[in-house]
Amino acid sequence: MSMGPIRGRGILEIPGIAVGHAGQFAPGRLTGVTAVLPPSGAQVGVDVRGGGPATHETDVIAPGTHSYGADAIVLTGGSALGLASVSGVVRTLAEAGRGFPAPGLADTVIPLVPAAAIFDLGRGDGSARPPTDVDGAMAARAALRSTHDGAEASAVRGSLGAGLGARSGMQSMRSSLGSVSIRLPSGYTVAALVVANPLGTIGTSDGTLWAHPLLGSYGFDLPKIGHLPAAPVSTAEATSAKNTTIAIVATNAALDPAQVTRMASGAHAGIARAIRPSHTLFDGDTVFGIATGDVGLPEDFAASTLDQVSITAAAADALSLAIIDAHVAAAPVEDSWGQPPTLSDVAPEFAEAFAALA
Repeated sequence: MSMGPIRGRGILEIPGIAVGHAGQFAPGRLTGVTAVLPPSGAQVGVDVRGGGPATHETDVIAPGTHSYGADAIVLTGGSALGLASVSGVVRTLAEAGRGFPAPGLADTVIPLVPAAAIFDLGRGDGSARPPTDVDGAMAARAALRSTHDGAEASAVRGSLGAGLGARSGMQSMRSSLGSVSIRLPSGYTVAALVVANPLGTIGTSDGTLWAHPLLGSYGFDLPKIGHLPAAPVSTAEATSAKNTTIAIVATNAALDPAQVTRMASGAHAGIARAIRPSHTLFDGDTVFGIATGDVGLPEDFAASTLDQVSITAAAADALSLAIIDAHVAAAPVEDSWGQPPTLSDVAPEFAEAFAALA
């Protein structure tokens, strides 16, 4: 088994996690929803850092609550309007019998589904057509299908689900959904799934990526990017570019609620290293954490603490790389759609080389 970062199956490199998507990829509507199902018994956490978050049920997975976990985590477009998609996920999971047993009510479960949304309203024909509860139900059904034996797993990168309408750099470049995993020598796997939709840019106008030192630290010798689209400079354009980067970092390690929350918190450094500026008043940057518990931590306190540091550091690295992946994986569209360029339009050699990483 190779060590270090791999694109591969992204977050699906963590056994037991299922992903499903729904949405519309058309000139008139670019938005969608992604449902991620943790395996039974997984611990979850969340850390919200951006100044303009649109979230749902994040308090119920904070350390100190009943620590049930979550039946799904939803990433969606549509800002607060898109959070309506969560009701479709909840309804579908309840019908499938996945949820917290309702006290005193036989055959009744209450799915717990924390969620976060990006702002992508109007990025098709200019009208506000956010994801609906129907979209949420479709995404949940897709995720449930992938948990069945023999079912094909959903893709985890590209212009699908919550990444359909994503953009970056004050809407100067199209982005999407990205996912990268990192295998550590100690036997842990850490992965990130991200909808990269930031106000900030992933690099300078001359094409130098903010995450270039990280790429170099892993020995990636990639072609240079000649340039990146210039971000708007007017105040009106800047303040109209509501954004947000939302992500899930996951590991097969056995972390408790406080530890998995710390992993989510530390992973925010991955956003800050890949995007500048990050965590602004126009971003609702939110990172969820999942720990499936397949690989136990050492019993020795010092060794366990060091492993937790390694896992959190890997989560930040995976998130930085997943943000680049989200830009590389965005699907180009015809000029008639009137959309900004993708990274593959701007720097095809870089995109091709990054996409070829194992």
